[in-house]
Amino acid sequence: MFLTGTARVVFSVILAASAAATGAAAADDSLRSRLTPRWWESAAGLKVVTLKQGRSYAAEVLSLDPAKAGLQLDRIKAQGFQVIEIFAPAEGLFAYAGLDTKNHYRIDPELGTMDDFRNLVRLAHSKGIAVVIFHNVGYHSVEAPDWLEACDLKKAGKTEGKVKWFIWADRADAPAPTPEDTYFVVVGRALQRPPTWGWQFSERAGSFYWSRWEARLKDGSRVGLPADDWRSEEWPQEAGRILRAWMDTGLDGVIVDAPVCYPGLDWQNVNRFITGVISKTPNVIIQPEGGRGVGWITEGGFNCMQDYSVRFDQAIASGDPRPIEESLRYHDAVVAVGSVLYKKEFAAYDDPAKTHLAKATVAALGEIVAFIWRRGTASPDPDEEETWILKTKFAHPALHNLGWRTKLETNADDKYYAFLRTSADKSERIVVALNFQPSPQTVEVDLSGIAAERLVDVRTGESLQRRSFVKVELPAYGYRFFQVIPEKR
Repeated sequence: MFLTGTARVVFSVILAASAAATGAAAADDSLRSRLTPRWWESAAGLKVVTLKQGRSYAAEVLSLDPAKAGLQLDRIKAQGFQVIEIFAPAEGLFAYAGLDTKNHYRIDPELGTMDDFRNLVRLAHSKGIAVVIFHNVGYHSVEAPDWLEACDLKKAGKTEGKVKWFIWADRADAPAPTPEDTYFVVVGRALQRPPTWGWQFSERAGSFYWSRWEARLKDGSRVGLPADDWRSEEWPQEAGRILRAWMDTGLDGVIVDAPVCYPGLDWQNVNRFITGVISKTPNVIIQPEGGRGVGWITEGGFNCMQDYSVRFDQAIASGDPRPIEESLRYHDAVVAVGSVLYKKEFAAYDDPAKTHLAKATVAALGEIVAFIWRRGTASPDPDEEETWILKTKFAHPALHNLGWRTKLETNADDKYYAFLRTSADKSERIVVALNFQPSPQTVEVDLSGIAAERLVDVRTGESLQRRSFVKVELPAYGYRFFQVIPEKR
């Protein structure tokens, strides 16, 4: 092949750009390799953060300045977290702390550029921290240019282009766009409905549009956010492009905002345009926020579920932990099909000991403990005890997220809760004893079914000789974890 001088220059530029891109990709792969394969199976703690200033969301604001972000990430890692969840990173307004997206392909311009975001992800990876985002592909802001363009096209009688991204009707009493089922909800059988739920009228479009979520305007009025049409061919493809663009920043996964409420979403679209797109990047976590049921895992390809079922708050309030074991059927079913669970809804307790018991219970049951800055608290950081819980969970395979639990009898199961945790590879076992009483207690745990030489307290190193019924001293709302030392053979 013979090239002119100009062509040689152009070709050299192309080669240089290609080499630079290859080098950047190799660097990213090198940084990503610092994450353990299937890292979510051993992750103990997740810190919820945001990039956005001035939003009514109780999360730490993570800086995009490398020096400041580096210090924040070092602190987050030292606190026992292996993952950060960046809430609503795409450019948005103020509904749901910025989930009313204006532009799906960039962060808020006043914060920085997508290159700044990519650099943040690389920085986190360099410290061994996984990065996931909480992202919405189900509705738009009423100020989004794509929505305004669709309204203008609709007003002009057009039926192509971005008009097909949204759902329209010519009257307020039109039928809902798709029927309900127990996985994909349109009307929302157990969900609180805002006044803007259903068909809303757009003056700009001269038409009704379907809305599930709402935003407050500057004058205090409420407006329905236009839902995206998952029944169409056009929007699912666009959603897939959006998710691919974000995954190309180097992310380690996506928590998809409430797909249970995306009109027209079905398993085929889930697999083609959500999980199928995200999972093209290896070693990633994918969660359907709000979704319940193992179908999201077995049919939809997700590998993480939020746990809305475990009833430790009720147990702490009543002093009776028996509802916890009864509520773990869902947990067990999810783990049985290879998915992990994630928990971030914790009551605001007046006693720190209750908070510690709640988080220790979730950690010991084998769930990722997600921390969000609670309003009214002095700091977004976990306290010393919560850090101990996270670091202990991460350090012990028996407490990892795909291990299993065997309930152990106590002398008063209406006051105490004890169980044996076994790691997925059977390399470690830990006995967990929890006291749900407001005073110190001596708890007897039945170890008759466990072959062991002794138990070792993972905090203090104290050794207890194995007996059929071992006595464990627990403080008020206290807990202890004991490593099971096997019998010598």
